[in-house]
Amino acid sequence: MFRMDAWDVCLLLAASYLAVMALVRLMAARRRKLVDEVQHQWEAERQRQKHSQKKTA
Repeated sequence: MFRMDAWDVCLLLAASYLAVMALVRLMAARRRKLVDEVQHQWEAERQRQKHSQKKTA
């Protein structure tokens, strides 16, 4: 059976930490991109509604 010594555990912990941090950064970047996209769409819709209200008035 394979036994892990202290160096193996340290390397595993370091690799796990780096993997989790990379994933968190990727998810945060994706969330920012989606929020910016939705805000842009929302602002464009508000402008279209404002423009259409001026046409009908």
